[in-house]
Amino acid sequence: MSRGRLRFRYGVVVVASILLGIGHNASCLVADEPDTLFFDGFEGKVDDLWDPLRPDPDRMSLTSHPGKLTLKTHFGGLGGNALTRRMPLTRNLYLVPNPVEGDDDFVVTTCVESFRPVKNYQQAGLMIYDDDDNYLKFDYEHSGRHAGFKHMREKDTYRLVDTDEFMEPADQLWLRVIKRGNVYERAYSTDGEKYKVIGEAVWGDGSPQQIGIMACNGSLRDHEIEAQFDFFQIRKLTADERQDPVYLQRQELAGAWDVVSTKVNGQDLVEGPITEFNFDGGNVSFVTQGELTEVDYILNVESDPKGFTLSSLTRDAQDPVNGIYSIDDDQLILCLSLPPGAPAPKKLESLENDGSILLTLKRSR
Repeated sequence: MSRGRLRFRYGVVVVASILLGIGHNASCLVADEPDTLFFDGFEGKVDDLWDPLRPDPDRMSLTSHPGKLTLKTHFGGLGGNALTRRMPLTRNLYLVPNPVEGDDDFVVTTCVESFRPVKNYQQAGLMIYDDDDNYLKFDYEHSGRHAGFKHMREKDTYRLVDTDEFMEPADQLWLRVIKRGNVYERAYSTDGEKYKVIGEAVWGDGSPQQIGIMACNGSLRDHEIEAQFDFFQIRKLTADERQDPVYLQRQELAGAWDVVSTKVNGQDLVEGPITEFNFDGGNVSFVTQGELTEVDYILNVESDPKGFTLSSLTRDAQDPVNGIYSIDDDQLILCLSLPPGAPAPKKLESLENDGSILLTLKRSR
């Protein structure tokens, strides 16, 4: 929510408690609000916790639009190997230390005002950052044809880019990332109240070093424009956010599973190619003919049967493996379609020449 709404909401709680004289119960109302871990409304200065990376004072202002941190886009980016890339690295990365301990979770939100990208790569948004070759970025960006949302993950110079839905520029645009373990959900809002979730992805080990905001032009050398950041907030999760059905299902899957039976194209195999799985947050590792592979996976808990998608079956594969699953206490059944990219099966079964592999697993003791 905007800082105006934030202050108003807390004000309502305080006034109500005084008028109603509800004493102890008033503290319960306040406690229902998630704890704010860091907040900056940019009222004439920036908080001392900010640690700007590659500061560029000529492209940063607190006075051109009072009450905002204004960052100007510029020629520069982060994608690819930071040591060998040709364009300069992004400047004015405004970062604060991760305020949670270990792999605890958080929600980070900002509001960008009057941002009108019209040229390819003009962008502004949120950063989850370890270093220039290990980061997650969620921004509003121009693609060359439209303005929309872009999501980029980089791990040890290996980059994955998701282009989300396009939308017309808004006077105010709220961007939000919710971290649950090593899974990051991204969402946006145009009113600061109702957020639309547009995806989630796995990145890192669940304990990022810094969190912040950025604005740049990528490989575009001119046409610098302003991005006005109205506020920046990091908070704990609400009760509803902690009860996210996909997150709870990932927790139920967590741990090691042994493959006890395999059926391919309707035929039972005495010894299947995959022998064990281990689920860890949004990652799953499995052993195929003695070789360990780790990839990320996506769940659809609303479909019937529930959906299960592996990003790949091998390290170099480009297409995901689509499937379905069921879990009942210590038994997990996976039915995957082969080859990669084929539509998921409709039933938890493997029939002759249907291109499926049916795995029955038991939780490892």
